[in-house]
Amino acid sequence: MTTGGFAGSVLYVDLTHGKIRKEPLDLELARKFIGGLGLTVKLAYDTIQPGSRALSPENPIVLGTGALVGTGLPAASRVYAVSKLPTSGTIGWCGSGGVTFGYLLKAAGYDHVVIEGRADHPVYLKIVDDDVEIRDAGHLWGRGIEETSEALWEEYGRPTGVLAIGQAGENRVPFSMAFIDRIATLGRGGLGAVMGYKNLKAVVAKGSGGIKVANRKQYKALTRPFLKTIREYPYLKEWQDLGLVKSFPMIPVELYYQIKKRRIACVSCPVGCKDVVEIPDGEFKGLTACSSSVMNLFMGVVYGLKDYRESIKLISTLDAYGLDMFEFFGIMGLVKALVEEGVVSGADADIAIAFDSLHSLETWARKITFREGLGDILAGGFEGIIDAFGDRAAELAPALVKGMHPYAGPGAAVDWDLFGTMELGQVLDPRGPHVGGSGSPTYFARRPTEVFPRHLKRMGVPEEAIKRILPGLESPHEGDEIKVGRLLRYSHRWFAALGSLGICARAAINRFYNASLCVDFYGAVTGFETDLPAFMKRVDRVWTLLRMANVREGMVRQVHETLPEQWFKAPGFKDYASEKPLDRRAAERMIEDYYEEWGWDGKTGVPTAASLKELGLEGAELQRVS
Repeated sequence: MTTGGFAGSVLYVDLTHGKIRKEPLDLELARKFIGGLGLTVKLAYDTIQPGSRALSPENPIVLGTGALVGTGLPAASRVYAVSKLPTSGTIGWCGSGGVTFGYLLKAAGYDHVVIEGRADHPVYLKIVDDDVEIRDAGHLWGRGIEETSEALWEEYGRPTGVLAIGQAGENRVPFSMAFIDRIATLGRGGLGAVMGYKNLKAVVAKGSGGIKVANRKQYKALTRPFLKTIREYPYLKEWQDLGLVKSFPMIPVELYYQIKKRRIACVSCPVGCKDVVEIPDGEFKGLTACSSSVMNLFMGVVYGLKDYRESIKLISTLDAYGLDMFEFFGIMGLVKALVEEGVVSGADADIAIAFDSLHSLETWARKITFREGLGDILAGGFEGIIDAFGDRAAELAPALVKGMHPYAGPGAAVDWDLFGTMELGQVLDPRGPHVGGSGSPTYFARRPTEVFPRHLKRMGVPEEAIKRILPGLESPHEGDEIKVGRLLRYSHRWFAALGSLGICARAAINRFYNASLCVDFYGAVTGFETDLPAFMKRVDRVWTLLRMANVREGMVRQVHETLPEQWFKAPGFKDYASEKPLDRRAAERMIEDYYEEWGWDGKTGVPTAASLKELGLEGAELQRVS
C-alpha cells in the first residue's frame, strides 16, 4: 500500500542532555489517531510523567501537524502543541494557524517534535532538513517576538518557519504565549512559560522536501470541484478583503481600509485572515503592526482607550512581550478594584491603573513582563493575585474558568450573552477558555432551530444524535429547545477531526468542508481508506484520550469544570434558545448531557470502562494521580 500525507518521522529532543534522535513514524499509530492534533495528544499522553508540574523538566512540549498539511488543500496548515499548562494545571492543546511553520516542519521530514527536559542556558532548536541542532540563543534572549523572528529570518532566510517566545515567556509569566511567524498565537494558558522554563527561545523549521499523495487520481477528482466551490462562493472576495471585520463590525470598514497594509494567509489558505496594518497619522504615524486578526488590535478601545492608534500601539507591545491580552486586561481590572478598595496600597501601585491611558497600560505590561515590584505578583496571574491578597481578591475577580478569564460572558471582552457551545466549551474543554467555534451553529449567531440539521449533518452528527440535540423537531411541545451540552459533544468532535487533519477551524474556511469530504480527502492523501463512522470513531478516540490524560492528573468536575457564579448574575448569560436568564441547574444539566452523549459517567465525566473498550483505550483506564 502506498502511504502519503505524512512526512514519516518524529523528532525527539532532550534539552537536558543535549541529545537528538529521529524515529520513524509508527504508521499504525498514525492510522489509529489520524495525525495532527490526534497523534500529538497520543505522544503527549505517552511522554508526560503523571503528576509532573507544568514548569518542570518532566513536562514535555509535543508539536505536530496534520496529515493534510503540505498537500495544498485549502487552509490545511494548522500546528498544535500539547503540554501541561501552568495557568490551568491541565494537559491542554494549543492550536495555531501554521503560517509557514507547519508546512516547513513537514518539508524538513517531521510530522511531530517531542521536546523534553530543560536546557541549562538559553537555546533554540534548529530543524533544517536532516540538520537538527540545539543552538545557543544568548543573542536572542531578552528580545521580543518580532525582533526574535526577524533575527532568525535574517540568519536562515525566507521562507523559514519560526515559533518563538517573548520576554514574558522567558520570565515564566503563566499567561504568556508563543507566536508562529510573529503573527499567529500559540498557547493561551501558558505555553510561553513552559518554553521559557525550558530555556527554549524558539524553534526554527526549514525543509526542502515535499508531501506525497497516495492516490493522486482520487485527490485530483476531489480537489477540482472543491476549489471551484470556493472560487464561486459569493462572499469570498469580501472575506479576502475584510477578514473577520466582515463578521464582527466593531471596526468601521472605512477605517480598516485606511490602516490596512496587506493581508497574510497561512500556507494554502484562500482567504487570509491575518492582518498587517500601518497607522497613517498622529503620534504613531508609520507604526506597522501584525495580528492574527485586526480585531485584536482594537481591544484596547474595548477596554477604555479613546484612540484606536493607542490601542494598536498597546497590543503591539503586549504581543512583543508575548502576553495574553485578555488575561492582561482582566488582571489589570482586578488590581484596579483592589487599589480602589485599599487592599493594594497606592505605594505598591506606583503608577495609577487607568484604562484610558496608554502610558499606564504599557508601564504595567512592562512591570508584569519583567516582574518589577507589584508586577511580580501580577505576573502570577489571577491565582497569584488571589494568593497574595486573599478572599477580597477572589470576590472581586472576574469570572474564571480553569484559572483564566473567558473571552465571552459577563465582564469579558466580547459582548455576547447567549449561552451556546463556545460558552459551555470554555468550561468543558480541558485547556480552558478559547475561541474555537468548530462550525457549531451557535457560534456568535442566533439562528432558528430549523437551520441546525443542515449544519449538524455537515459536521458529521448522526441522525439519532440530531434528534437528541433538537428535541423540538419531533416534539413540538418542547418548543425550540436546543440541548447545548449534547451539541457541544459533536462540536468538540468536529474540532478534533479538523485539528487532526490540520484544517483551520475558522468559520471563513471550515464552512467549505464537511465530514464526508474530510474522510475522502484523508483516504486519498494517506491511502488509509475508511468510512465516516470508522473515521469518527478514531476522532472520538483522540478526544477521549485527552480526557483520560486529565483524569489521570486528577481532574474532577467539582474543581475543574465548575460554572462561574458571575454567569448567573445580572446581566449574565441567557439561555440560547429561550433567551431567558441562564439557570444554574439547567446549565449543570448541560454538563451532564455532554458527559452522557460521550458515553462517560453522567455525574463525574470520567469515561466508562465500556466506552474506553469500544475505542480501544483500555490501557488508559489508570489510577489518578493524588
